[in-house]
Amino acid sequence: MQWSQHGSYTLNWQGNILLASYFGTWNDIAVKHLHRDALLLWQAHGEKPWALLSDGRQWESATAEALDAWWLFFEDGLRHGMCAVTDIMPSDFHAMMVSPLAQRASQLTRYTHSRDYDAAIAWLNQQPSISSTQQP
Repeated sequence: MQWSQHGSYTLNWQGNILLASYFGTWNDIAVKHLHRDALLLWQAHGEKPWALLSDGRQWESATAEALDAWWLFFEDGLRHGMCAVTDIMPSDFHAMMVSPLAQRASQLTRYTHSRDYDAAIAWLNQQPSISSTQQP
């Protein structure tokens, strides 16, 4: 049986920042599609370092398999030039849900949790080799 994607996303470059916005409740199929589409963007971006802004303000939840697949997406991003990450979560509950991933991420790259979009962009713009002034 082939499963359908649950959850959706958008991916957009803003300078050297990849803005990934997440919507709905996610399964691992959604994350695999995110990874596939992001890989094309990473490859087109070339050798330049870049940062990820994970905008989860409209994200509801994810299966355990989706969180495992998201970690593979994250690790591959590091291999393709990602050098800083911040996320925005809709609630403390959501932040707690991803806290094991956030803790692992902070051991591998510059990582912070941001309270809102403006704070996320401000923090990313303080990181070496990253800059963006565009708003969504």
